[in-house]
Amino acid sequence: MAERIIHTADLSAIRNNLRSLAEGIEDVGDRVNHVDDTIKITRQELSDLQAHFNQFIDTYTRATQVSLAETRLIKLRQELASKFGHYDDVRRAAVGLLQATDISVVHTATMRDITEELMVLTPAYWLAPALVALAAWLRDDQPLAQRALGEALRRDDEKTSLFFALIARRAGRGTACATWLDRFLGQQDPMQLKRQTIVLINATAGGVFAPGVQQICYQRLQAWIDELSDRAGFVEEQRRQWRKALESKIPEEQHGTRYPHLERLCTNWQVLNSQLNRASLNTVFLDHMRDIFESPLPSSARLADAVDDLLTHLTTDHDAAELPMKMEEARLEAIIAQDGRVDIAQKHHDLERESLVEEVSFTQLLTNAAMHAERFGASRASQRLAFALSRGWVHDAFSDLTIETRRNQPDSAQLQIGNWNGQTHDGTEEKALQSGLEQHIQSECMAAVAQIRLGPKHVICSIVGVLLLLTIFMGNFIFALIGAALLAWVFFEYRGLEKKRDMVRDSFDRRRQAETAELGGCLAEYVEWLRDFDARDAVATQTSAYIDAIAPDTHLALREESSRRILTNS
Repeated sequence: MAERIIHTADLSAIRNNLRSLAEGIEDVGDRVNHVDDTIKITRQELSDLQAHFNQFIDTYTRATQVSLAETRLIKLRQELASKFGHYDDVRRAAVGLLQATDISVVHTATMRDITEELMVLTPAYWLAPALVALAAWLRDDQPLAQRALGEALRRDDEKTSLFFALIARRAGRGTACATWLDRFLGQQDPMQLKRQTIVLINATAGGVFAPGVQQICYQRLQAWIDELSDRAGFVEEQRRQWRKALESKIPEEQHGTRYPHLERLCTNWQVLNSQLNRASLNTVFLDHMRDIFESPLPSSARLADAVDDLLTHLTTDHDAAELPMKMEEARLEAIIAQDGRVDIAQKHHDLERESLVEEVSFTQLLTNAAMHAERFGASRASQRLAFALSRGWVHDAFSDLTIETRRNQPDSAQLQIGNWNGQTHDGTEEKALQSGLEQHIQSECMAAVAQIRLGPKHVICSIVGVLLLLTIFMGNFIFALIGAALLAWVFFEYRGLEKKRDMVRDSFDRRRQAETAELGGCLAEYVEWLRDFDARDAVATQTSAYIDAIAPDTHLALREESSRRILTNS
């Protein structure tokens, strides 16, 4: 009887202990799940923090580059003002002297004093003796004019010849204009033209010269092209040259805001983004040509002022000694304009740098005039003439770029959603891709569920628990109690397996819904991207036709007093 009472009391204690142990195990399981969720949240927060940090580094780097560029730009401009600021005084005096001469409000003695003072203060600059010669010519001081003219020619024969050609044109001295212009043209090498030759193109295209002089200039331009065309490899070089010029017009736009899914989940997104920009060249270049050919030229009244503009360019443009610093100034301005993106700024600067090179071939000069008119000082009439003379090369280069863009068109969008990879060719494979994605997730889910099972520790605990429980027959109740506890832990672990499997299945089901939605977004955006690219690419036909329609002999502006222009091929 006594043994039965003791046995009943021990079972109650064991039952309570087992219940407490089970509750403890469940509590531990809940805490483990909570820790797992916390780790996932922490990882996501770390990922977001890393993205913000990278964005901060990029923003800080670009802000630093802009700040450095602004500081260097200030110092560079101060250095320019220190070394070449006196050149500006001569340039302003040249413009003022021309204007004063027109309205005859300044005595010739004043002109003499000013020009001779500038001659003393500005050694080595060609414009100073040229102004002295001009002032002497105005007051009919032939000996001084000849001496000053000789000094100006010694310092810069080409600029001086062109300067007096334009002055003679301004004064209505046709013979003198032809003489000076012929002297200027005779010194030109079509392979190494000076930058100021763009003034000649402006004058020829803008109808500044008399018809006879204009015809001489046009024939000279044609002769240069014929001479250059006879050289081996010239045509291929022109195609490369114009191709580089066209590439400088390709926009650097980021299209990720329109295609957010592709930007995040398409591994070849950069190629897709680049292809859109390259296809945009068709519209950009067509608009560029339309702006040149369809915008009105200066009216006949303004055309009469073209000489002043040419003289202003000639007298106010920077000298060769200033060129390296001007190029550095352009590079720093490009960095600031690109908001500190040095690589993009350097790319633009390298492509446009040739427009600042002191000596260029005649064809490069045409390219610069047509594509970088503002930087090169080319007029709209010059742009028209440059395009007209280069029409064949422009057409070939544009065709090369169009073909290359189409040839490099990727045949698919490579998708990576989670650890699943797929590709779409036209966005219509939604069912197959969705099925593949779901199968991939399902296989991962099955693998994850299969991993949820009793492990070796549970087996060991079960064996040990049974052995300890058997010690009850030896009267060892404490070991038996421990064995029962181990078996109970294994039992509750086994019961909790299905719950864990359900949690894993739910997690993978949420992942399946999210990733199939992202797949649908990618496919929809890729279809839209294909339409976008096709629309941009279709403009190529219109652009090519526009190039072909340009006729060389219709893009010379007529002088106001001329009623007709006759061009000959002699």
